[in-house]
Amino acid sequence: MANRPQTREDRRSDLNNRLTEARGDRQENRGDRQETRGDRQDDRQEFRNENREDWQDFAEDYHGDWYNGSWDPGEGWDYMWDNYPVAAAVGVTRWGVNRLAYGFGYWGYSNPWADYGSGSGYSYSEPMVAYSESYSSSVSEDPGAAPTEVAAAALPQPTDEGMQAFDDARTAFYGGDSAKALTLLDTTLKTMPGDPVVHEFRGLVFFSLKKYSEASAAVYAVLSAGPGWDWTTMSGLYPNVEVYTQQLRELEKFVKATPTSADGNFLLGYHYQTMGHKDAAAEHFAAALQQLPGDKLLTQLAGDKAASGQKPTTPAAPPAPADVSPDKVLTVEKIVGNWAASSAGAQFELTLTADSAFTWSFSRGDKKESVKGVFAIDQNYLAMEPDAGGTMLAEIDLSSPTAFTFRMVGGGSDDPGLQFAKKAQ
Repeated sequence: MANRPQTREDRRSDLNNRLTEARGDRQENRGDRQETRGDRQDDRQEFRNENREDWQDFAEDYHGDWYNGSWDPGEGWDYMWDNYPVAAAVGVTRWGVNRLAYGFGYWGYSNPWADYGSGSGYSYSEPMVAYSESYSSSVSEDPGAAPTEVAAAALPQPTDEGMQAFDDARTAFYGGDSAKALTLLDTTLKTMPGDPVVHEFRGLVFFSLKKYSEASAAVYAVLSAGPGWDWTTMSGLYPNVEVYTQQLRELEKFVKATPTSADGNFLLGYHYQTMGHKDAAAEHFAAALQQLPGDKLLTQLAGDKAASGQKPTTPAAPPAPADVSPDKVLTVEKIVGNWAASSAGAQFELTLTADSAFTWSFSRGDKKESVKGVFAIDQNYLAMEPDAGGTMLAEIDLSSPTAFTFRMVGGGSDDPGLQFAKKAQ
């Protein structure tokens, strides 16, 4: 966010203040039953405006000449506000939950169509946005570096070669030469491999070529990091709507002929959502989910109230904070140290220091990653802000001085969490 403080010490203080204020806001909103719907909506909009995500700023800064925007981000905001108001108040969106869960290894990222995206050396087997030390260690070795600079540097930085090839690819696509556009995108990805806007366009090019598994691989990776384009953005890439409509009809025919196709249904759901046909989109996401049961992203897309077109008649008031017994309230003294956990074949280590710095490491198979940043606590909440941006918010159940349950806020009601034990000194 552009208004972040400029030092780590200020970041720690700011994060702690936001966490404390979030609890106060919940209490106030719960007590004031006369608060109007309009006031609540104004509050939500204020938070949306103040807590823009890095991908939004990046897309507009570097692709603003044609990029209009994405799916309504309010859908994710409203879900978090209604279900996890503390998370929403500290700037955690539903899309942010996805990125952090993958970036921290909390969820095992698995793209169902990863093998189909391996052209130009990009397989889509890894999350689109990473928070790991290996991704951002070259950003700055100064622990007091401005977080705005860190966050900006950790995002994919455009190059002249990459942007020129991308511009040429859009021109070729607009003129009907999808094969040439795909070749040019391979050039772009050599220097800009982490740009989600480029990958979403690549998915569109594959769609136009009727390579639906390849398109699904790219789109799945993009949607795991954030919402897709809006209709104005997508339609502007075509010379007219008729060209797009013909390509869409081809996908619809494919899905009708192969109704159990997971990639076809997922991709059709994505296009319907982009056009604003939310009921139809939810149906096809659900059809894909039937073929890929338990998939985190598809579960979210198929089950979201807003995506299915079911609007509550009145917004629910944020629930009151649960009473936390004194022995469960976190303090720095209780939480600092070296902790370890394991889950589903993954190993986790969490180091929390007295100066409110954290290091989160995880390994899954041959993959080993590390995330660093600052943390703050309030009641039984632990908030961790990586140097690359975002906020991981977790509810901590401190069962003893040497053990606690770590449950990510926004992870779902069926999330068992991680069982951390203190490592011997």
